[in-house]
Amino acid sequence: MIKTLLPLATLALLATTGPAAAQDTVRVPFGDLDLSTSAGAAAFDARVSAEARDACLRGPRLVDTVCVRRVTREAVRQLPQSRQDDYARARRVAPISAEIAPAWPA
Repeated sequence: MIKTLLPLATLALLATTGPAAAQDTVRVPFGDLDLSTSAGAAAFDARVSAEARDACLRGPRLVDTVCVRRVTREAVRQLPQSRQDDYARARRVAPISAEIAPAWPA
């Protein structure tokens, strides 16, 4: 089953001016990904990034980076809440543990 994110068109179109209009809908399949793992979250990021770049093209090789960031944020926001939580946990950096030793002998 493929789930999709649909209402990204308005967001992509907000940054569009002139004859080169962004595509109407950005679809990002994520039903096959385990967003609770770093690999699943990275795969989702790659899919969203690719679709956002395509939607935010402003010329043959010119991409509107503000549009890409907006579409990316909206894609995560459109995930079901439980999947957002899994994604957020997977994207967190593991805490760094360090032992602090005194600078002088005890």
